[in-house]
Amino acid sequence: MESPASRLTRLLVGFIIALLVMASISILNEGELSLSDAMVVIPVAMSIMAGILLLVMIAGRGRPQGGWFTDSWISREPEDEMRSRLERERDEASMQDIGSKWARMEMEHLESKHGEE
Repeated sequence: MESPASRLTRLLVGFIIALLVMASISILNEGELSLSDAMVVIPVAMSIMAGILLLVMIAGRGRPQGGWFTDSWISREPEDEMRSRLERERDEASMQDIGSKWARMEMEHLESKHGEE
């Protein structure tokens, strides 16, 4: 299975290509290159920003998970590993008895605050 980062990389490539095609069609329709035209400037600026994000994602590809600053935004670990890690974390947190833990914590807090049982 793929990682979310590889899916985002494919999505960014398609997005950049679509924006550049839109900008080139706008330039061809006008017959001249006018950089002040919003139909050219906006797609080119968006494709540059998406390209920078794409380059950052590609640059962090060989590093271990958690070792790149974009890992907090989008995970690079494969989906099956992520699923097993999240299941382990859920089991460790023991979500089944969290209600009783919350009630005990609140009872202790009220007893310490009011000094009575």
